[in-house]
Amino acid sequence: MSRTDWLLDAPMFAPNSKADTPLFDFLVRLMRGENLSFKDSAEFFRALTDRNANPAQIAGCLVAMGSKGETFEELAGMARVMQEKSLKISTHHKTYIDVAGTGSSSIKTFNVSTAAAFVIAGAGLAVAKNTSRGVTTKIGSADLLNNLKINVSGEPNIAQACLNGAGISFLFAPIFYKYLRQVADIRRSLGIRTSLNLLGALSNPSKAPMQLLGVWHESLVEPMAQALALLGTHRSWVVHGSDGLDEITLDGETYVAEVTGNKIKTFEITPEEFGLQSASLKSLTIKNSKESANIVSDVLASKRRDEARNLIVINAAAALLIGGKSKDPMHAARLAEQSIDSGSARIKLDRLVQTTNKK
Repeated sequence: MSRTDWLLDAPMFAPNSKADTPLFDFLVRLMRGENLSFKDSAEFFRALTDRNANPAQIAGCLVAMGSKGETFEELAGMARVMQEKSLKISTHHKTYIDVAGTGSSSIKTFNVSTAAAFVIAGAGLAVAKNTSRGVTTKIGSADLLNNLKINVSGEPNIAQACLNGAGISFLFAPIFYKYLRQVADIRRSLGIRTSLNLLGALSNPSKAPMQLLGVWHESLVEPMAQALALLGTHRSWVVHGSDGLDEITLDGETYVAEVTGNKIKTFEITPEEFGLQSASLKSLTIKNSKESANIVSDVLASKRRDEARNLIVINAAAALLIGGKSKDPMHAARLAEQSIDSGSARIKLDRLVQTTNKK
């Protein structure tokens, strides 16, 4: 008998009034290994994030879903509700991008996508980036931004002003997804990867039409791309470095799934295609967000011309390709370098420091 045979024969009714909730049926279905449809996934996420949801069942569902493995329909259905329920901001920008890694990668470098956001904005492509504190690490993007003196915990109207005025904004998850507080606290207590690690990257409050999304494992590249296609992205890349990085890497190839409308194309890219040298990232391992902030500050001040700079450049260049600022990888990389060397990227950082700390 397999370990789940007894589950298949078990009744699906709740044994007591405390367990008899809208979440109970989903918990049983997920424990049985059943995949949910897009519609059912949306209903599941509404039940999961209801303020009266049973905390024990929330934890059970997060573990059961993660153990089963999320399908792209499940990811898209949950992400749609997550976005619908978030606080919103509006923008006059027609073309703008979200750049984010899911975290949890086996390679622990500084916050590459956050650093790249300043370079992308400095090159003329607006950025609305989801951001949060670390869950499985203490080096989340919000932790870095605090060390750079950027206040991410202000009201949504400040984030909106940053996007429309400076062309760059960081959308702090606890502010925009307040209804997720109970689920987020439970996930933090569990201390494991869950669907929320993926959903944050799929659900941007500004509805960014383009994304550069890094994932921690190669097996997630195509499902996340399929989810983005189902959600209606304009153009996006989902990437994973062959060295385990949840970004575009310098150390080997990067696997890419490009989503244009409902079409998906997979390919690999290398640093050499961007005119950059392959390099090990071992020297970029950090212990805390202060070290991350030091690296980012030095790169934006043109004090470093090493692997840290090139890692930021290649990720910024990919975003510029997605956003149509360039059609050639080498040209896109030169635009990213110009953003740094001209001081444009640093000016974007300084603008955010000033705007987010106004009293």
